[in-house]
This record gives sequence, structure tokens and C-alpha cells, in this order.
Amino acid sequence: MKKIILVFCSFLFIFFSCTTPKKKSIKEDNPTVINKFVLNGTLHTNISDKVYLNKILENTLYPVDSSTIINNQFIFEGVVEYPERFALTFNNYATPVIFILENTNFQIELKPTQLQEPTLINSPLNYKLNAYKTHSKNIFKKIDYLFPQFQKARLENDADELAEIGKKMQLIEKEFSDFSFQFIQNNQSSYVSGMILRDQLKASTVDTLKIINAYHTLSLKVKNAPDATIVAESLKLH
Repeated sequence: MKKIILVFCSFLFIFFSCTTPKKKSIKEDNPTVINKFVLNGTLHTNISDKVYLNKILENTLYPVDSSTIINNQFIFEGVVEYPERFALTFNNYATPVIFILENTNFQIELKPTQLQEPTLINSPLNYKLNAYKTHSKNIFKKIDYLFPQFQKARLENDADELAEIGKKMQLIEKEFSDFSFQFIQNNQSSYVSGMILRDQLKASTVDTLKIINAYHTLSLKVKNAPDATIVAESLKLH
């Protein structure tokens, strides 16, 4: 039972955060496109004199750009071929700020005590991802209610109660899985769906058939993006 709860906690950590960034740079593709991104950032409190923009590869962060922070303001400009999750990091701060980088002019506001909860303005994809994350967190809050019951049952060596809690945990996992796949079904042309589908490969129970079926419903542009491409390669769909 404890293993089940730890699996859920690990999954949430993978989904909502990343590992400590490695100090290694990689070359960014710079395709010829009309649009570009302009990211204006604001810090509510001064925490560093520099901020780094990191590409995420296999849960590892690779710095691709940096910006000097002046009067608690910073800016990044550039181009991404497809929207992807990137991360902002600061010296002496282990917590990365995960967000979707898309070719638009948008803003991010950061509170040092809440770096995992940035405020993003004028970013449709981040709005959509945040809506998904908010609903997901509400589902997993049910684990907080079950955990004290689990601890009590374990201390009392109550096998029947532990089995009952296990069933409830499975229902929570199913609720989250059903919500995720329904979200993908309802947003087949959104790059966010490709990201969520890729995250299903990290779930404690991987439903390969569901993932394959969901992949085939995605629009062509989403299938061509990195997240859906990784799904296809992992399941040998090409």
C-alpha cells in the first residue's frame, strides 16, 4: 500500500517538476518561421542577478540561454519550432519554473516562495495546461485524505482496511487516467494533449492500448511535435 502512495507522489513530482539542471549547453534549432517568442519576466522579490532558460530532455535541464535581471525584470526572445515545456532556473535555487514556451509575446510573474506556481499572461497553451493541472491536483488531493487512514491501518496491522484503501487508490488512479484521456480526446489539436499523452508513459500503470488509440486521434501538427513524436517512437508507431 505504501508503495502505491509513493508511486503517485513520484508521478506528480515527475509531472510538475524536473531534476536539477546540468551545466551543459545544447544548440537550438532555429527554423525559418515568421513568429517568435518574447517572454517578459517579473520577480516579486530579487533572488538573483541572472535567470537561465532551459530545454528539458528526459527530465534533465540543459541551459540554452540566459538573461540578466535588472530591477526584477528579465526578457527572453527567440524562436521555437514547436511549443514545448521549458524551465527557468536561478542560481542558488533548486526549484525550476516549468512552463510551455510558445511563439507569442507573453509574460511570467514569479514569487520566490511559489516558483512552482508562476502566473502566466497572454499564453493560451499555458492557460490550457494550468487548467489540466488544477483539475489533476484536485483529483490527487483525495490521496491526502487517505494517507492518515493508511498510516493508522498499517500501525494496527488491519489487512482488511489496507485492502479497502488499496481499492480506493485504484479508483483515484482510474479517475485521473480517465480525465487525462478525455482531455486529450477533447483537445486533439492542442499541443498540450501531446504533452499529456507523453506523461502517460510515466504512469504507475501504462495502458499502452489507450495511449496508442489516443495518439491516433491527435491532429497532424500535434503528432509532428516533439512530445507526440516521443510517444510514437516509444511505442514504435512509425
